[in-house]
Amino acid sequence: MPLVHSFSMTRRQIELLEHALRLVAKLAETGWDGIPAELRPSFARYMSKDCWTGRCDLLDLRPAALMIVRDAIVRAGEFAEDEF
Repeated sequence: MPLVHSFSMTRRQIELLEHALRLVAKLAETGWDGIPAELRPSFARYMSKDCWTGRCDLLDLRPAALMIVRDAIVRAGEFAEDEF
């Protein structure tokens, strides 16, 4: 009986995780504008809204990236097995 459960990710999940890791490691200093448009909705789900503009609070970008990495590790959120 195998002890390791095989887990594969979609290309989009891999791109999301890679970008989150770059933000956490401070390799991507470009902020919100540096995130590809197709990945922004995923980051926005982890971020609170700015009380004045109603848009994503950019101060939450790095914590959001950490939560994305966490979800990839525990296979939750967009990385849950039922997502693909």
